[in-house]
Amino acid sequence: MRLKKMSAIALTLMLSIGLAACSSGGSGTAGGNAGTGEPGTAQSESGGANTPETSGGTTITVLNEGAVGIGVGVLNDLLEKKKQSLIKDETQNPRIVEEDFSYTPGQPLKKAGVFPYYYQSIIIDKLKSKNITVKTEDWGWGEPLIQKQTAGFLAKNMPDIIVGETQMPGFAQQGLLEPFPEEMAQEIREKTAPAAWKPMEYDGKIYGFASQPGVSSLFWNKKLVQEAGLDPNQAPATWEEFAANVQKVTEAGGGKFYGGGVYAGPNAGGYLRYGTLLVINGGGFADDRGQPVFNSDANVETVQFLKRLNAGHPAGLMVNTNEGTYFDAFKKGQIAYLIDGPWRAIESAQIGIDYGMAQIPLSPDGQPGNITIGAAFHAVPKDAKNKEAAFEYIRAMYSGGIQQLIADTGVRSPVLKSIAESEGYKSAHPEMYQHYLAMSGNVQGLPTFAKEDSKVWQMFGDAVTKSLMTNGDIKAILDEAQKKAEAVTK
Repeated sequence: MRLKKMSAIALTLMLSIGLAACSSGGSGTAGGNAGTGEPGTAQSESGGANTPETSGGTTITVLNEGAVGIGVGVLNDLLEKKKQSLIKDETQNPRIVEEDFSYTPGQPLKKAGVFPYYYQSIIIDKLKSKNITVKTEDWGWGEPLIQKQTAGFLAKNMPDIIVGETQMPGFAQQGLLEPFPEEMAQEIREKTAPAAWKPMEYDGKIYGFASQPGVSSLFWNKKLVQEAGLDPNQAPATWEEFAANVQKVTEAGGGKFYGGGVYAGPNAGGYLRYGTLLVINGGGFADDRGQPVFNSDANVETVQFLKRLNAGHPAGLMVNTNEGTYFDAFKKGQIAYLIDGPWRAIESAQIGIDYGMAQIPLSPDGQPGNITIGAAFHAVPKDAKNKEAAFEYIRAMYSGGIQQLIADTGVRSPVLKSIAESEGYKSAHPEMYQHYLAMSGNVQGLPTFAKEDSKVWQMFGDAVTKSLMTNGDIKAILDEAQKKAEAVTK
């Protein structure tokens, strides 16, 4: 049931404590800040006042996210400034030159640094015919963003389009967002991958959309796998094969390198990654009422499997509270297998790791499933003043122009089926096509618990850590966590 009192916004604010940023190991997006875990950094402290319709058209206010942002202000005025700043930017690697501003759709975008420039150019062109002008603001990311959004909802003073990650489903459940028009929602369901919208579906309606969401895949270091006598080009298809491969690599490493598997720390970075295994096995974190389901049989089985993987790590690495330490181990060739978002592909290539990439192995009775990670969901607040124009902006996000640009950049996979499922895309980007496939099926976002959200998350995270690091009975440990969580959520 949708929460009616504005005090319910506090639920989402509490989420910021534990789930504000998804990964210090990298949540890079096409043109974004790979390796930071945050798609954007605050550039403006301006408020969320809507810009009303003006003579000759409508101006909408849109919150920036770093993967596609080109600055704060009116987009039309920012393009040339962005172009010149990119050319002058000595930190760009490789450096960007004038010739890079001649992109042809369908041809590779060789330098990802120009991605935001072209993304916003396409947005401008799409909205020009609708006589819509876009003004951007930047409220930062993670906890600062959630705090500002919470204050904006309370004051009924919001931009026409807001953006966020883990907090956005909670906003939808609290009735703070405008549902997409039905014909638009139907078009999105038919034409795009579920990861782009499924986590933002509530009571049969869609409340948000991400143009280039991430989900996790299985990556492996081919060199280490081969040293263990395994086929470096063959991914394990089942949990049993996965665990066996991890053991073989660990034995071959003799303490110099290990099999690895998945980060399982008691924080958002862990929940987002090993949560995919819970989903695959038919388990999860919460039901549709925000009540914990920690001790389900499926979850017990999954944690038992995680304990098998833990044996393929240096002591304490798998549950290290600093997730960056875990991802550094993969970068340094200290672990062979890793479950992570799509940015791991380009980062591995840049540092010279010969890597493999495939969908995550399935449990005996499991079904494909995933959790969105590094997904910037755009939504229209209930209090937005220019809703119709705002939805035109979101329509542009899944247009052929934007989605072809994402495909040509090669850092993420497009969500538009007509592009991602084309033979041309499959042959040009075989690994990113695997990421596209992983965006289908049972794709979820992290849930919001009914009460004391961050406290309840910590209860589960601590229970998993205890299960992996001690010889305690896993079922009993999860039963205890369930009991504690129910005491504060009901």
